[in-house]
Amino acid sequence: MSAAAPGERAGGLVPPLLMAMRPYQWPKNVVVFAAFVFSAGEAWTPGDPDSWWPLLWRSLVLFGLWCLAASATYLLNDVRDREADRLHPRKRLRPIASGRLRTGTALGAAAVLAVVSIPAAIVLDRVAGLVLAGYVVLMALYSLELKRVAILDILLLGAGVVGRAVSGAAAIEVDISPWLYVCSSFAAFFVATTKRWAEFRQLGPEAAKHRPSLAAYNAEVLELMLGVSAAGALLSYSLYTIESARVPADGSMALTIPFVAFGLFRFLLLMSGPRQAEAPDRVLFTDPQVLLAVAGFTATALAVLVAHR
Repeated sequence: MSAAAPGERAGGLVPPLLMAMRPYQWPKNVVVFAAFVFSAGEAWTPGDPDSWWPLLWRSLVLFGLWCLAASATYLLNDVRDREADRLHPRKRLRPIASGRLRTGTALGAAAVLAVVSIPAAIVLDRVAGLVLAGYVVLMALYSLELKRVAILDILLLGAGVVGRAVSGAAAIEVDISPWLYVCSSFAAFFVATTKRWAEFRQLGPEAAKHRPSLAAYNAEVLELMLGVSAAGALLSYSLYTIESARVPADGSMALTIPFVAFGLFRFLLLMSGPRQAEAPDRVLFTDPQVLLAVAGFTATALAVLVAHR
C-alpha cells in the first residue's frame, strides 16, 4: 500500500482536494446564464415567476454541472503539470505539485466528477450535455498535449467560454445573437492571453521550462495579442448593444458599455501593476472594483431588458 501524501496525513483529504478543484474559478461558469439574462421579456416575463423559474432552475443546475466538470479538468491538468508547476513561484503551492494531494486521488476524483456531470447534463438537455462532454474531452487533450502548441493553447482556453454560452442557451431552448458569440470569443481570447502574458513576465527566461508553448512567444507578440483581443471584445460588445436583434432597438443597452470598459481597463491596470504576480482569473474574481462593475452591468442590463419587454 502506498504512503499517503503529506497533506492527507496532516490535514485530511477534503481541504487539499477542494483546493485542487479551484472553486475560486467557478465564477467563470456564470457565462451559462447569458442566454437567460438576455432573453428577458422574450422567453420569460419578469413579473411572472411561472415563466422564468423553470428556466432559471435549469440554468442553475447547468452552472453547477459546469463547475464539477471544470474541476475535473483542473485536476487532470494539475496532475499532468505537477513537475512544471514546481518551477513556478505560485503554482508550486498547489496541492498536487506540493505533494499534499496524491495523483491517484486527484485522477480518481476527476473521473468521478466527469462521470457525474456529463450524464446529468445530457439528461438536463442533450445539446447542453454534449457541449459539456466536448469541453471535457477538449480540455483533456489540451492538458495532455495541445497546450504545447502556441496560439492554439490560447484559442482552446477561449473555446471553453463560448461552450458555456452555447450550452446555457441550449438548456433553456433560446437562441443567442451571433454578436454575443463574437463578443464572448474575443473576451475569452483576452482572458486566456493575459494568462500567458502573466506567466511570461513572471518566469522570464525560465518560462519555457514551465510551459513549452511559451518558448514560441515573446513580450511584443503577447502584448499585441492582448491589445487586439481587448479592443475586439469592447468593440464587438458595443456593436452587439446596437445591432443585435436580441436587444432593444433604441440602443439603450449601450448604457452598459461604460461598465464593460471600466472592468476591462481596471483588469489591465491591475495586471500591469499592483497584482501582476497573481493569477489573472483570481484578480478578475476578487477585485472589488471589477466586481462592482459586473454588478452594475448586470443591474443595468436587466433594467433595460425589463423596461422594454
